[in-house]
Amino acid sequence: MMTQQHPLVEEFYDYIRGTIDYRIAVAGQVDAGKSALIHALTGGDPHISTETDATRDVAGYRYGRYGELLDFPGVGTTEFSPAQYKKLLKKHKVKHVLYVFSSKIREADEKVIRFLAKNKTKITFVYSKLDALIDVSGAYDRELLKQEKNSELHVTFKKIIKDPLKYHFVSVKDGTGIDTLKEEIDAYFDSKDEEFQKRLRNSRYFDKFLNKKSSTLGARLLTPGFKDLILSREFKAIEQKTAGHFHLDEEDAGFIGMSMPRVKEFVNQAKDTGKVAGNYRKMIGPLTTLISTVLKVRKLNVITFVLSTFGEAGIRTVYPVLRGVFEYVRAMNDMAGEVLAKHLKEAGGRS
Repeated sequence: MMTQQHPLVEEFYDYIRGTIDYRIAVAGQVDAGKSALIHALTGGDPHISTETDATRDVAGYRYGRYGELLDFPGVGTTEFSPAQYKKLLKKHKVKHVLYVFSSKIREADEKVIRFLAKNKTKITFVYSKLDALIDVSGAYDRELLKQEKNSELHVTFKKIIKDPLKYHFVSVKDGTGIDTLKEEIDAYFDSKDEEFQKRLRNSRYFDKFLNKKSSTLGARLLTPGFKDLILSREFKAIEQKTAGHFHLDEEDAGFIGMSMPRVKEFVNQAKDTGKVAGNYRKMIGPLTTLISTVLKVRKLNVITFVLSTFGEAGIRTVYPVLRGVFEYVRAMNDMAGEVLAKHLKEAGGRS
Protein backbone atom coordinates (compact mmCIF):
# COMPACT_ATOMS: atom_id res chain seq x y z
CA MET A 1 0.00 0.00 0.00
CA MET A 2 2.75 2.43 0.95
CA THR A 3 4.56 2.18 -2.36
CA GLN A 4 1.41 2.71 -4.43
CA GLN A 5 -1.21 5.44 -4.51
CA HIS A 6 -3.84 4.73 -1.88
CA PRO A 7 -7.31 4.16 -3.42
CA LEU A 8 -8.75 6.88 -1.19
CA VAL A 9 -6.17 9.34 -2.55
CA GLU A 10 -6.97 8.31 -6.12
CA GLU A 11 -10.67 8.89 -5.46
CA PHE A 12 -9.91 12.31 -4.00
CA TYR A 13 -7.80 13.24 -7.04
CA ASP A 14 -10.60 12.10 -9.35
CA TYR A 15 -13.11 14.11 -7.33
CA ILE A 16 -10.99 17.28 -7.62
CA ARG A 17 -10.54 16.79 -11.37
CA GLY A 18 -14.29 16.38 -11.67
CA THR A 19 -14.70 19.93 -10.34
CA ILE A 20 -12.46 21.36 -13.10
CA ASP A 21 -13.53 21.73 -16.72
CA TYR A 22 -10.78 20.20 -18.86
CA ARG A 23 -12.75 20.57 -22.11
CA ILE A 24 -12.25 22.79 -25.16
CA ALA A 25 -14.92 22.96 -27.84
CA VAL A 26 -13.78 22.98 -31.46
CA ALA A 27 -16.54 24.85 -33.26
CA GLY A 28 -16.92 27.12 -36.28
CA GLN A 29 -17.64 27.13 -39.96
CA VAL A 30 -18.93 24.22 -41.99
CA ASP A 31 -16.16 22.30 -43.81
CA ALA A 32 -13.45 24.29 -42.03
CA GLY A 33 -11.54 21.12 -41.24
CA LYS A 34 -12.45 20.93 -37.54
CA SER A 35 -12.29 17.15 -37.31
CA ALA A 36 -8.99 16.98 -39.20
CA LEU A 37 -7.60 19.68 -36.91
CA ILE A 38 -8.61 17.71 -33.83
CA HIS A 39 -6.85 14.60 -35.14
CA ALA A 40 -3.73 16.66 -35.85
CA LEU A 41 -3.80 18.13 -32.33
CA THR A 42 -4.50 14.87 -30.50
CA GLY A 43 -2.19 12.70 -32.53
CA GLY A 44 -5.10 10.55 -33.58
CA ASP A 45 -6.22 9.69 -30.04
CA PRO A 46 -9.56 7.87 -30.10
CA HIS A 47 -12.71 9.66 -29.11
CA ILE A 48 -13.85 9.04 -25.54
CA SER A 49 -17.49 10.10 -25.61
CA THR A 50 -20.29 10.81 -28.03
CA GLU A 51 -23.75 12.32 -27.60
CA THR A 52 -26.15 11.50 -30.37
CA ASP A 53 -29.51 12.87 -29.20
CA ALA A 54 -30.44 16.53 -29.74
CA THR A 55 -26.76 17.47 -29.65
CA ARG A 56 -26.29 15.79 -33.04
CA ASP A 57 -23.00 13.98 -32.63
CA VAL A 58 -20.76 16.08 -30.41
CA ALA A 59 -17.79 13.78 -29.86
CA GLY A 60 -15.04 14.14 -27.28
CA TYR A 61 -11.39 13.38 -28.07
CA ARG A 62 -8.72 12.90 -25.44
CA TYR A 63 -6.01 15.54 -25.39
CA GLY A 64 -2.97 14.78 -23.28
CA ARG A 65 -3.64 13.14 -19.93
CA TYR A 66 -6.83 14.85 -18.81
CA GLY A 67 -7.86 17.26 -21.56
CA GLU A 68 -10.73 16.75 -23.98
CA LEU A 69 -11.49 18.40 -27.32
CA LEU A 70 -15.18 18.46 -28.26
CA ASP A 71 -15.88 18.18 -31.97
CA PHE A 72 -18.90 20.40 -32.72
CA PRO A 73 -20.83 20.48 -36.00
CA GLY A 74 -20.56 23.47 -38.33
CA VAL A 75 -22.65 26.59 -37.75
CA GLY A 76 -24.97 28.20 -40.27
CA THR A 77 -26.52 25.13 -41.89
CA THR A 78 -30.27 24.50 -42.13
CA GLU A 79 -29.81 22.06 -39.26
CA PHE A 80 -27.72 24.43 -37.16
CA SER A 81 -28.81 28.03 -37.35
CA PRO A 82 -27.04 30.42 -34.95
CA ALA A 83 -29.97 30.11 -32.52
CA GLN A 84 -29.71 26.31 -32.51
CA TYR A 85 -25.95 26.50 -32.20
CA LYS A 86 -26.24 28.72 -29.13
CA LYS A 87 -28.49 26.11 -27.52
CA LEU A 88 -25.90 23.46 -28.29
CA LEU A 89 -23.13 25.51 -26.68
CA LYS A 90 -25.35 26.21 -23.67
CA LYS A 91 -26.15 22.54 -23.26
CA HIS A 92 -22.46 21.63 -23.06
CA LYS A 93 -21.59 24.66 -20.89
CA VAL A 94 -18.27 25.15 -22.66
CA LYS A 95 -15.86 27.75 -21.27
CA HIS A 96 -13.24 27.72 -24.03
CA VAL A 97 -13.86 27.51 -27.78
CA LEU A 98 -11.48 27.09 -30.69
CA TYR A 99 -13.50 28.86 -33.36
CA VAL A 100 -12.33 27.60 -36.73
CA PHE A 101 -12.62 29.53 -40.00
CA SER A 102 -11.66 28.63 -43.54
CA SER A 103 -13.22 31.62 -45.27
CA LYS A 104 -14.43 35.16 -44.52
CA ILE A 105 -16.43 35.96 -41.39
CA ARG A 106 -20.12 35.37 -42.02
CA GLU A 107 -23.25 36.64 -40.30
CA ALA A 108 -23.80 33.28 -38.59
CA ASP A 109 -20.25 33.39 -37.20
CA GLU A 110 -20.78 36.92 -35.87
CA LYS A 111 -23.95 35.93 -34.02
CA VAL A 112 -22.34 32.91 -32.37
CA ILE A 113 -19.13 34.75 -31.46
CA ARG A 114 -21.09 37.66 -29.97
CA PHE A 115 -23.00 35.12 -27.90
CA LEU A 116 -19.75 33.54 -26.68
CA ALA A 117 -18.25 36.94 -25.84
CA LYS A 118 -21.38 37.98 -23.93
CA ASN A 119 -21.10 34.80 -21.85
CA LYS A 120 -17.40 35.48 -21.19
CA THR A 121 -16.34 32.30 -23.00
CA LYS A 122 -12.65 32.22 -23.90
CA ILE A 123 -12.26 32.18 -27.70
CA THR A 124 -9.19 31.13 -29.64
CA PHE A 125 -9.55 32.05 -33.31
CA VAL A 126 -8.14 29.58 -35.81
CA TYR A 127 -7.88 30.02 -39.55
CA SER A 128 -7.61 26.56 -41.00
CA LYS A 129 -6.52 25.44 -44.46
CA LEU A 130 -3.74 28.04 -44.67
CA ASP A 131 -2.35 26.12 -47.65
CA ALA A 132 -5.50 27.12 -49.59
CA LEU A 133 -5.24 30.83 -48.71
CA ILE A 134 -4.41 32.44 -52.02
CA ASP A 135 -5.13 35.68 -53.84
CA VAL A 136 -6.58 34.90 -57.25
CA SER A 137 -5.42 38.25 -58.61
CA GLY A 138 -1.84 37.52 -57.59
CA ALA A 139 -1.47 40.99 -56.07
CA TYR A 140 -0.89 39.81 -52.48
CA ASP A 141 1.45 37.25 -50.99
CA ARG A 142 0.36 35.01 -48.13
CA GLU A 143 1.70 37.24 -45.35
CA LEU A 144 -0.33 40.18 -46.63
CA LEU A 145 -3.40 37.96 -46.88
CA LYS A 146 -2.91 36.89 -43.25
CA GLN A 147 -2.66 40.54 -42.21
CA GLU A 148 -5.86 41.23 -44.09
CA LYS A 149 -7.64 38.38 -42.29
CA ASN A 150 -6.42 39.59 -38.91
CA SER A 151 -7.63 43.11 -39.71
CA GLU A 152 -11.07 41.77 -40.61
CA LEU A 153 -11.19 39.86 -37.30
CA HIS A 154 -10.08 42.89 -35.30
CA VAL A 155 -12.52 45.31 -36.90
CA THR A 156 -15.46 42.92 -36.56
CA PHE A 157 -15.06 42.08 -32.88
CA LYS A 158 -12.93 44.82 -31.27
CA LYS A 159 -15.95 46.33 -29.50
CA ILE A 160 -16.92 43.11 -27.73
CA ILE A 161 -13.62 41.24 -27.19
CA LYS A 162 -10.77 42.78 -25.22
CA ASP A 163 -8.22 40.02 -25.85
CA PRO A 164 -5.81 40.51 -28.79
CA LEU A 165 -7.72 39.64 -31.94
CA LYS A 166 -5.69 37.56 -34.34
CA TYR A 167 -5.84 34.14 -35.89
CA HIS A 168 -3.78 31.06 -35.36
CA PHE A 169 -3.10 30.22 -39.02
CA VAL A 170 -2.78 26.48 -39.48
CA SER A 171 -2.65 23.85 -42.16
CA VAL A 172 -3.32 20.23 -41.34
CA LYS A 173 -2.12 19.35 -44.82
CA ASP A 174 1.48 20.51 -44.30
CA GLY A 175 1.51 20.89 -40.48
CA THR A 176 2.02 24.66 -40.47
CA GLY A 177 0.99 26.32 -37.21
CA ILE A 178 -0.11 23.10 -35.47
CA ASP A 179 2.73 23.13 -32.91
CA THR A 180 2.13 26.80 -32.06
CA LEU A 181 -1.58 26.15 -31.53
CA LYS A 182 -0.73 23.14 -29.38
CA GLU A 183 1.46 25.35 -27.20
CA GLU A 184 -1.50 27.62 -26.48
CA ILE A 185 -3.76 24.67 -25.72
CA ASP A 186 -1.08 23.14 -23.49
CA ALA A 187 -0.78 26.42 -21.59
CA TYR A 188 -4.55 26.42 -21.05
CA PHE A 189 -4.52 22.90 -19.67
CA ASP A 190 -1.45 23.75 -17.56
CA SER A 191 -3.57 26.46 -15.92
CA LYS A 192 -6.15 23.77 -15.16
CA ASP A 193 -3.45 21.63 -13.56
CA GLU A 194 -2.44 24.61 -11.42
CA GLU A 195 -6.06 24.99 -10.33
CA PHE A 196 -6.07 21.27 -9.48
CA GLN A 197 -3.07 21.75 -7.18
CA LYS A 198 -4.75 24.72 -5.46
CA ARG A 199 -7.96 22.78 -4.84
CA LEU A 200 -5.95 19.81 -3.62
CA ARG A 201 -4.69 21.99 -0.76
CA ASN A 202 -8.06 23.62 -0.10
CA SER A 203 -9.79 22.29 3.05
CA ARG A 204 -13.19 23.06 1.54
CA TYR A 205 -12.70 20.48 -1.22
CA PHE A 206 -11.25 18.02 1.29
CA ASP A 207 -14.36 18.29 3.47
CA LYS A 208 -16.75 18.17 0.52
CA PHE A 209 -15.10 14.98 -0.73
CA LEU A 210 -15.45 13.26 2.66
CA ASN A 211 -19.06 14.45 2.92
CA LYS A 212 -19.75 12.98 -0.50
CA LYS A 213 -18.17 9.68 0.55
CA SER A 214 -20.39 9.63 3.64
CA SER A 215 -23.50 10.50 1.65
CA THR A 216 -22.75 7.74 -0.86
CA LEU A 217 -22.29 5.30 2.01
CA GLY A 218 -25.64 6.43 3.42
CA ALA A 219 -27.38 5.34 0.23
CA ARG A 220 -25.88 1.88 0.74
CA LEU A 221 -26.63 1.59 4.45
CA LEU A 222 -30.18 2.87 4.81
CA THR A 223 -31.59 -0.15 3.00
CA PRO A 224 -33.62 -3.24 3.98
CA GLY A 225 -30.55 -5.40 3.33
CA PHE A 226 -28.42 -3.44 5.77
CA LYS A 227 -31.23 -3.42 8.31
CA ASP A 228 -31.21 -7.23 8.14
CA LEU A 229 -27.48 -7.21 8.94
CA ILE A 230 -28.16 -5.02 11.99
CA LEU A 231 -31.05 -7.14 13.24
CA SER A 232 -29.06 -10.36 12.82
CA ARG A 233 -25.95 -8.82 14.46
CA GLU A 234 -23.80 -9.50 11.40
CA PHE A 235 -21.09 -7.17 12.64
CA LYS A 236 -18.31 -8.60 10.45
CA ALA A 237 -20.37 -8.01 7.31
CA ILE A 238 -21.10 -4.43 8.43
CA GLU A 239 -17.38 -3.84 9.01
CA GLN A 240 -16.46 -5.28 5.61
CA LYS A 241 -19.05 -3.12 3.84
CA THR A 242 -17.95 0.08 5.60
CA ALA A 243 -14.19 -0.53 5.44
CA GLY A 244 -14.50 -1.46 1.76
CA HIS A 245 -16.32 1.79 1.02
CA PHE A 246 -13.50 3.84 2.56
CA HIS A 247 -10.71 1.50 1.33
CA LEU A 248 -9.42 1.08 4.89
CA ASP A 249 -7.68 -1.86 6.57
CA GLU A 250 -5.41 -2.70 9.50
CA GLU A 251 -2.41 -1.28 7.70
CA ASP A 252 -4.17 2.07 7.35
CA ALA A 253 -4.95 2.07 11.06
CA GLY A 254 -1.28 1.46 11.84
CA PHE A 255 -0.32 4.19 9.35
CA ILE A 256 -2.02 6.81 11.55
CA GLY A 257 -1.11 5.13 14.85
CA MET A 258 -4.46 3.71 15.92
CA SER A 259 -6.27 0.37 16.04
CA MET A 260 -9.04 -0.61 13.65
CA PRO A 261 -12.50 0.36 15.00
CA ARG A 262 -14.85 -2.54 15.79
CA VAL A 263 -18.65 -2.46 15.78
CA LYS A 264 -18.97 -4.65 18.88
CA GLU A 265 -17.01 -2.18 21.02
CA PHE A 266 -19.32 0.67 20.06
CA VAL A 267 -22.43 -1.49 20.62
CA ASN A 268 -21.23 -2.35 24.14
CA GLN A 269 -20.63 1.35 24.86
CA ALA A 270 -24.16 2.13 23.64
CA LYS A 271 -25.60 -0.56 25.93
CA ASP A 272 -23.92 1.06 28.93
CA THR A 273 -25.23 4.48 27.88
CA GLY A 274 -28.73 3.06 27.57
CA LYS A 275 -28.62 1.59 31.08
CA VAL A 276 -27.73 5.00 32.51
CA ALA A 277 -30.31 6.92 30.44
CA GLY A 278 -33.11 4.46 31.04
CA ASN A 279 -35.68 6.03 28.68
CA TYR A 280 -34.92 4.78 25.17
CA ARG A 281 -37.76 6.71 23.57
CA LYS A 282 -36.14 10.01 24.50
CA MET A 283 -32.98 8.82 22.76
CA ILE A 284 -34.61 8.37 19.33
CA GLY A 285 -34.11 12.05 18.47
CA PRO A 286 -30.37 12.12 19.27
CA LEU A 287 -29.95 8.79 17.47
CA THR A 288 -31.62 10.18 14.34
CA THR A 289 -29.42 13.27 14.51
CA LEU A 290 -26.31 11.10 14.87
CA ILE A 291 -27.13 8.97 11.82
CA SER A 292 -28.17 11.88 9.57
CA THR A 293 -25.06 13.84 10.57
CA VAL A 294 -22.67 10.93 10.00
CA LEU A 295 -24.17 9.95 6.65
CA LYS A 296 -25.02 13.48 5.43
CA VAL A 297 -28.57 12.43 4.53
CA ARG A 298 -32.04 13.84 5.19
CA LYS A 299 -33.49 13.19 8.65
CA LEU A 300 -36.77 11.98 7.13
CA ASN A 301 -34.96 9.06 5.46
CA VAL A 302 -33.23 8.23 8.74
CA ILE A 303 -36.45 8.40 10.78
CA THR A 304 -38.13 5.97 8.38
CA PHE A 305 -35.18 3.58 8.66
CA VAL A 306 -34.98 3.82 12.47
CA LEU A 307 -38.70 3.40 13.13
CA SER A 308 -38.88 0.47 10.72
CA THR A 309 -35.99 -1.23 12.52
CA PHE A 310 -37.50 -0.57 15.96
CA GLY A 311 -40.84 -1.86 14.73
CA GLU A 312 -39.35 -5.25 13.89
CA ALA A 313 -37.38 -5.84 17.08
CA GLY A 314 -38.34 -3.21 19.67
CA ILE A 315 -36.54 -0.11 20.88
CA ARG A 316 -34.70 -1.61 23.86
CA THR A 317 -33.31 -4.48 21.81
CA VAL A 318 -32.24 -2.56 18.72
CA TYR A 319 -31.26 0.86 20.09
CA PRO A 320 -27.75 -0.11 21.33
CA VAL A 321 -27.03 -1.93 18.09
CA LEU A 322 -28.18 0.96 15.89
CA ARG A 323 -26.28 3.51 17.92
CA GLY A 324 -23.17 1.35 18.09
CA VAL A 325 -23.18 0.64 14.34
CA PHE A 326 -23.42 4.29 13.38
CA GLU A 327 -20.90 5.42 16.01
CA TYR A 328 -18.62 2.89 14.35
CA VAL A 329 -19.39 4.37 10.91
CA ARG A 330 -18.53 7.82 12.26
CA ALA A 331 -15.21 6.49 13.59
CA MET A 332 -14.45 4.99 10.16
CA ASN A 333 -15.36 8.28 8.51
CA ASP A 334 -12.96 10.13 10.83
CA MET A 335 -10.28 7.52 10.20
CA ALA A 336 -10.67 7.97 6.43
CA GLY A 337 -10.10 11.71 6.88
CA GLU A 338 -6.93 11.13 8.91
CA VAL A 339 -5.55 8.55 6.48
CA LEU A 340 -6.26 10.77 3.47
CA ALA A 341 -4.78 13.85 5.17
CA LYS A 342 -1.56 12.03 6.10
CA HIS A 343 -1.09 10.56 2.62
CA LEU A 344 -1.63 13.98 1.05
CA LYS A 345 0.76 15.62 3.47
CA GLU A 346 3.48 13.05 2.70
CA ALA A 347 2.87 13.61 -1.02
CA GLY A 348 3.06 17.39 -0.54
CA GLY A 349 -0.56 17.83 -1.59
CA ARG A 350 -1.94 19.21 1.69
CA SER A 351 -0.45 21.41 4.36
